[in-house]
Formats: sequence, structure tokens, C-alpha cells
Amino acid sequence: MAKGVGCRGGWAIGVVFMVCCVTSQDLKGDSRSLADLAGKIDDWLEDLHETTSDTNVLRRDYNGDDNVEIERVRTEPMVQEMAGDVNRLLSDKRKALQKIVQHLEDATATYLWKDDLELNTSHPLLMKYLDPGNDSHEMQMDERLGVAVKYNISGIHVPLEVYEGYPEILNGLSWSSTVDRVFRDNFDADQTLMWQYFGAQTGFMRVYPATTWYVPPNLIDLYDARLRPWYVQGSVPPKDMIILMDRSGSVHGQTFTIMKWAVKTLIDTLGENDFVNVAAFNDTTEWVNNCTYCKVNGTEEDNEDCHQVLVQASTSNKKLLFRAIDELEDGGIASYSNALEFALKAFKEYSQTKERGEGAQCHKTIMLFSDGGTEWPEEIFKKYKADEDTKDVRVFTYAVGPHPIPTAVLKQMACSTGGQYSVITTRSSVRTKIQESYTSLLSPAHPLNGNLSDQYTTAYTSAVTEELTISLTRPVYNMSDYANTSDLLGVAGIDVPIQSLKNLSPFEALGPNGYTFIINHNGFIVMHPRLSPQLSYLLGPPHIDLLDVEEETNETTFIRKRMANGTAGSESVLGKIRIDDSHSVVYSTIQYTWTPITDTTYSLGIVNLQRSHHMIIHNQNGYSVAEQFNTTDTLIAPWPYCRGRQASDSVTRVKDFIKDVSERKGLCKKLGQNELAQGLLWSQSWTQELLKQWKKDRWSKDDLIGRVIFTRFGLTRFHPESQKQGALRWHDPWYNPALRRGELSSRIAILPHSLGAFLSAPVKVAKNYEVMAGVVGVNLTASYLHSEFKTMLMRTEWNKDYLLLLVDDGGLIVTSNEVELHGVTLQGMFLGDLNMPLMEHLHNASVYNMDKRVNTQAICKESKTKGTSAGPRSFHIPNPLKLVAGFLIDILSWADYLRYMIFSCVVALMSPSVEAWSEWGMTQIGGQESCVMAQAVYYFGENTRHSAVMTCSNHTAKFWVRRLVKANAILVAIETKPEECGVYSSLPNITPERVTSVKPCAYQARFRRRPSSCLMGNSTDYCNKSSHPTAASLGTILSVLLISKFLGSIF
Repeated sequence: MAKGVGCRGGWAIGVVFMVCCVTSQDLKGDSRSLADLAGKIDDWLEDLHETTSDTNVLRRDYNGDDNVEIERVRTEPMVQEMAGDVNRLLSDKRKALQKIVQHLEDATATYLWKDDLELNTSHPLLMKYLDPGNDSHEMQMDERLGVAVKYNISGIHVPLEVYEGYPEILNGLSWSSTVDRVFRDNFDADQTLMWQYFGAQTGFMRVYPATTWYVPPNLIDLYDARLRPWYVQGSVPPKDMIILMDRSGSVHGQTFTIMKWAVKTLIDTLGENDFVNVAAFNDTTEWVNNCTYCKVNGTEEDNEDCHQVLVQASTSNKKLLFRAIDELEDGGIASYSNALEFALKAFKEYSQTKERGEGAQCHKTIMLFSDGGTEWPEEIFKKYKADEDTKDVRVFTYAVGPHPIPTAVLKQMACSTGGQYSVITTRSSVRTKIQESYTSLLSPAHPLNGNLSDQYTTAYTSAVTEELTISLTRPVYNMSDYANTSDLLGVAGIDVPIQSLKNLSPFEALGPNGYTFIINHNGFIVMHPRLSPQLSYLLGPPHIDLLDVEEETNETTFIRKRMANGTAGSESVLGKIRIDDSHSVVYSTIQYTWTPITDTTYSLGIVNLQRSHHMIIHNQNGYSVAEQFNTTDTLIAPWPYCRGRQASDSVTRVKDFIKDVSERKGLCKKLGQNELAQGLLWSQSWTQELLKQWKKDRWSKDDLIGRVIFTRFGLTRFHPESQKQGALRWHDPWYNPALRRGELSSRIAILPHSLGAFLSAPVKVAKNYEVMAGVVGVNLTASYLHSEFKTMLMRTEWNKDYLLLLVDDGGLIVTSNEVELHGVTLQGMFLGDLNMPLMEHLHNASVYNMDKRVNTQAICKESKTKGTSAGPRSFHIPNPLKLVAGFLIDILSWADYLRYMIFSCVVALMSPSVEAWSEWGMTQIGGQESCVMAQAVYYFGENTRHSAVMTCSNHTAKFWVRRLVKANAILVAIETKPEECGVYSSLPNITPERVTSVKPCAYQARFRRRPSSCLMGNSTDYCNKSSHPTAASLGTILSVLLISKFLGSIF
């Protein structure tokens, strides 16, 4: 009996085993059949591209052509040569800057103050009134700068809250006017010199040459040179700063709102070499972001013994502080002793625990914001004044609110520690008071030996051109005999557009997958192909780290550290090459080579494919480009084919450029010595017959949308003319996905889209070595691809009962044997969006891998969920007499800011927010703002074939996958069922999504090299200086304050 049962059980197991074996055998058999079909599709794609592209016209034998050479790319001498070119470019700018500073300081020594200057007789050339369309303004278009300018004079910009008629402004404009001669001489002597300027401590700014000042539509001009990164970095040495905010119950409402605005404005004046943190206090004190963690193996772990006291004042770190400040609530009673001991103890702890490179290690400051108090923390000052780590800490105090009383203690704190006391009573005074509060005191005294180091900024957006630029700056001092000290008068600077640096790159030699980049001592990008323009020039520097745009691995982290440290080197890495926003390709030998740029804080890097080659062309002078060039079928990359002469997208400027190239005129005279220009001429000749052939062909528009060839020298040909906009997006080889793929592989590259697919393949030139000379692409319609694909399947066993998909390496459907699946169009669709868990299976089987790509430079629609806890707790009807008293205070104290105050009243109901690009909490242009986006990117994994069964809600379905050999695609076959699967992939799709959750302690703290010099500030006693001559008298203001307090107590 037992034996019989055992036999029956064995029979059952055998049946299950036999079924499983049959299923496995079926899958294997069908896999072999699919492999055969994949081979046929490979051949079909290859033939399809060959017949539609006419590539055979380009194939020639160059072995006997002495005008064409192919050489190995050697990055070590290349990076040294480019670093030398960058250094020479910046050296010329340093010399020009020295002339400007010397002239301005000499002018102060001889200038006599004039009390009788008036605005209506001085006639400063205010750039906001310049109009290129007004003939009387006599402006000329400057090709170098790209805008209309006046060469004979510099233009003036004055901040909104500064009155142009101040005696200080008019005298400043008068004594500095003679610098225009130096501006003109510099501009004429250096053909690469762009904008020159001088920003004065009083607020005005000179810009040469004069041009129209741009203000965003429907907005007011909030630009103030004194708050820009080039000015702050050029005028104040690095600082370690702790900000203390009084959040006691007495600061609620308007006072707390003004205080939050003021603190965020103060933080905005800090640069990448400054370190800061913010603490809020009442009877206790704590950091607004209470972060106590260590980074262990790349993770954040709580650890009571680990403290992050100060953080670098980078843009991302500032935003985290802004969020925390916005969330503060008031309550309790303020204790100055508790707050100051907290800050001084933190300074002591930081000096003993900070790691290499952390901290400014120059000035130490405490910035205390309060509405007033009577507690004098004498014992605290005595205790820490005797401590070596805290004896040099200066305290700057700010009395905040419409009626800050009493404030005597606040003033005493500042004066006893070498700081400064300021009063901020209204929103309209925030910017000016913050700017004036510490820059003069902390600005370095003029060194006796006259040796001042020039400052080099990271990339930021220029207010004049709205393009990414860097600045070289140097402070300007009052050298007059009657001055008690060499006070800072302002900062002189010269712009160096990022494009000027990029133009020194060896464009063609690096190939489409190569590029150059520059970072500074903090690891922040100065130049990089993936550094994006900012939304507005009023934003601070983006502070994008190298590892924000490069894949963060142990190798790239090592490279970044070496570059920031100012050392040279070379490293080969395994990494992923970014083809476009949705595609990546794993490549084994990416070469990084880098070297410091002498006399700067910058380091230059070159990236290219290891063991790559490039073309060198000779003797193309006899070919006339102008005769064959037509802007309806030809584009030129924005590269400097003639040194100092940039190709342009403008049709008129392109034709002028081509004419100069053809006739060897102007900057294009020495074409025989210019490899890039020689290559352009050769490309024009090489592609001419192909273009003629395309125009002869008679392909139907229902089949072929258009054709294009991109060359490694930046020449693009296309047909018909309707393809121009598409070609224009890729006409720069450094941003061309087709050229990138063509250099990596000889296979057919497929890029599907909703209307069809773009098929491209490289055309190579062989002579000793082989190199890609260009890529020919054909844009085919979805209907044509579907029809051809389905016709090919007619004679195979896969013709019925299967859904066949051709899918690219990013997971996008190229074509299929069905136009729709359950009512959904398949063309260009992401595989993971299908109503089946297929993509999840392929990912688990390593047919596809996935990365999450984060874009910290994205631009999003403005979010509407902003607010602040500083607003009133309830609606309050103001006392009329108190309102009148407050109004009198504003009028008497800040009459000169009336225009600004009116605007602040209009936006007073708007809450400040983290994303605000001004202290007013204003939205971005067009309702946009900077944001962070994350996107899933899929790419081929290790597995080239796979078969399995996927489970749906009510059934199962077999599927088979095979990777093609001659194209970047896989072939997928799926058993078709009449009903939908009902189960979706749990993997993220490829649509970018905004990152809304932010860790409050996600501070960036990567390796940096601290600036080597620290020039200490002036020793001027600002506490005993007289008031501003144009301000209302202190007695008047105190009288009004007392009246206000009295009326407030009565009513």
C-alpha cells in the first residue's frame, strides 16, 4: 500500500517535471528561432540605412592623399598647451585690471571734493535710458560683445534704493570719470577683452563700453553691484560666521519677518570661501538645522561625538538654511548670555575639530539680530576674550523692527569687540544696511607693499549679457592724503565669458565624446559642457560641483580632489558616457588628464576616449567656401574657426564669417596655420557630392522625413530645408548624440521618436589609423518602419500570435508589428509604460540596468506652497496714531528710499521663500524657478539574451529577448493574449520628476583647498564715526521713536 502511494506520488512529480522541461525546451527552441530573426533584422537595418543615406558617395581611398593625416590624440601635451593659453588670456586681463586700479587710486589722490555738484548739471550716462533704436544715442553693434554699445564712454548703473543725486554719488562719478581713457585703451589693445567695470562702495557702477541695461519684463531693477559675487569676493576676505537670531516672543509679526529677510540677505552676500551657520535663541539656543552626524562609508549616521558646526556658504547649503529660517517660530524670553556663549563655544569647538580645508580661517564673526534688550553679557565676553580660539571674534549687531528699543547693549556688544552696530527698521532698508554693516570694516587694508592678489570668481550669470562668465577683481582704495586710512572705495573687475575659455579647447582633436572643463579650489565648475545657464542674473553663483555633473565614483572623487588641490595627473576610468538626456553607454576606457592653471585658483581637465585618433587637414586654401555655402542646407558649429572669430547661428553673421574664411580676410587671414578651419574647408568639399545626390533622389515624404550629415569639424548638411531646426539642435559636435555614438561604435545607431526613428552610422577615414570623419543620418517615418518591419516578418514563424518589438538601448520602442496595443500607440513609447511587467523582468535579468540621474540645475514651474511663520498670528486693526507715527519714522529716516519703500509696501503681503531670488520673495520670470529634477536612465546590462514567463492578473505570457549585433537595440517577442495583462512594471519611468523632499542636513561637504592668503580688515573705529551726512539726524529719529512709544502706550 505504501509502495503504491509512493508510485502515484512519483508519477505526479514526474508529470510536473515533464511539463517544466517541455516549457523550458519550448523557450530554448524559440530563443534560437528569435536569434535567427534578430540576425535578419540586423541585416535589414544595415541595408535600410545604406540605401536611404547614399553613404557610399563619401567613401574614398586617402592613402595617397598628403593633405589628410590621422594621428593619435595625446592629452598630456594638449592639456599643458591649453592651460598655457588660458593663463596667457587671464594674464592679459590681470594687466588690464592693474591699469584700471592704478588709475582709480591715483585719481583719488588728486581729487578735491565738490559740494556744488547737482544731478541736472552732472548728466551721468545712466544705462537704463540707453536705447539702440534711438539714433541720437549713437550706439553701434559690437561683434565682439554681441550688443549695441557706446565706445567713447562708460555707462552708469545706480541701485534703486540709492539716489543718483547724493553728493557721494555725484563726487564718485566725477573723480572716477577719467578711467574711461584706460577702459578704451585696454579695449583697443586686447581683441579678447570684454566688459570692464568699477563698482563703488557708495552703490554706483561704471561699465565699459556703455550699453543698454537689461531689466526683466514687468519687474523692477533690483541689481546692486555691492551684493554681487564678484564684488563681495573682491572686497571682503573669507569669513567664519555664526548668525544668532532672536526668536523671543517680542519679535513676532513684522519684526520677525524683517529679521528673516535680513538674515537671508546677509547669507546671500556670503561666497564659496565663507563658512556659516545660523542659530536661533530665546532662553535657550540651538542651530536652525540641528545636524549632528558623521559621514561613515558615504552614509549619514547619528553620532553625538560628531558635529558640523559651520558649513560652506554654497548655493545648495544656503537653501537648506533658508528653509530652516522660514520655519522658525517665536516665543519665550531672549538671553544674550546664553546665545553668545553658544556661539563662542561653537567657534572654539570648530577650531579644534574641523578637517583639512574646512573653514575660512581668516575672519571670525558673530552676527546678532534682535529687537533690543538690556542684558549685558560681561562675563561671557571676559571668558572667551582670554581664549586663544575666540579672542579675535568680532560681534556685529542689528537692531531690527519698526521700533527697536532699547538698543544700547547691542551697540556696546559691537563696539567692544571691534564690530559694528546697525539698525534695520523697514524692509526697504534691508539690502543697504546689510551691505554696509560689515564690508567696510572687514575689507582688507591696503597692504604696505602694494601686493594684492586678484580674485577669481566661479561661474555666474552676467547682468549685462545674461551669459555665464567669470570675473577677475581687485579692490580699489582711497589714497588721498587727507584720508585717515586707506578706506575701500570699491572693486574693479573684468569679465571673462566662459565661451572665451571654451574657445581655447582643441575641439576636433578631442572628438564628440571629449571635452574640456575647469574647476576651482572648491571643486566648483567654472567651465563644463553640462554647466547650464541660470534663470536670472539676480541669482547667486550656481556652485555646481564637478561630481554633480560627472558620475560620482571613487575614481572621479580622486580626480576632483587632485584637481582642487592644484596637482597634475592622468587617470583611466570605467564609466558611462552620456549620449543624451535619456541614453548612456558603458565604456571601459575614458581618459581624464588635468593640470593646474598657473597664477590662478583654477585647474583644467580634458576628457576623451583612450587611444582615440583625430584628423589633420592641410592645403585647403584653394577651395572657395563661399561659392558652395548655402544657409538653407548647411550649418556651422559655434566654434572659433579663426582665433577670436566665433561662428554664429545668425544667417547674416554666418555668411560674413564664411566670406572672410573664403577670402582669408580679417582674423581668418592665416588659415594655413589653423587646423580647425582647414578641417571646415575639407568637410565642405567632402560632403558636397552627397548633398547633390540627396537633392536628386525622389523619396516619398511618407517614407523619408529627411537626411543629414554631421562632420567632426562642425559642418552640418541637411535636406530638405524643413530639417534645419532639428539639425540646429545637434550642430555642435560636443552636444551631438549621433556623433557620440558614431565615435563609440560602427553599428547602426537608432533614436526613436513619436513620428518615426532616426538611423545613423559613422563614415570612417582610414590612413595608417582609422577615425570617424562624420555621421550620416536618415529620419524615417513610423509608417514606413512599421510596414517594412511587418513585411520582413511575413515569411517567419513569428508572423502571428506574437507581439514583436524593436526597442533601443534606452527602453524606447523603435517599431513593432502592431501599431497599437489595447488602444495605446506603441511608436516611441517607453517599454516600462506598457501594461505588462516586462521591463521589470529585463531589469532583474540584467538585460537593462538603471541609474537615477539628478539634475541640480533644472528649471521648474513656480511652486505655490510657500509661507513663513513670521507672519501675524491674527488679524489686527492698526491704531491710527501709531500708524501715523510709524509713517513719520519711515519718511524722516528713509526719505531717500521712498521709491523702494513703496514697492516693499506693495509686496509686503508676499511671504519670503527659499526659492526667492530677491529679498522680496518675488517669483521668477514667467512663473519659473530653479529646482532639482531626478530621472531614471536605462542602458544595456551584461545579459544579451533572456527568456521567461511573466505573470499577469489572470494569465501568464512567455517572452523572448535578443540583443542585435549591428544596432543599439533588442528584439522582443511576447505571446499575445486577448485580454490586457493588468500588471505594470514597478520601476520608475523615464520622465524627469521634481525632487520635493529635501533632507534638512544634506549639506555638501566635499574636499576643498583653502585660499592661502588672508588680509585682515581695517582698524577704523566705526562706532565713533559720524552719521551719514544725508541721513536724518539721530535726534529727530529718537524723538519720533519716543513719540511712537508714548502713543503706543496710551492707545
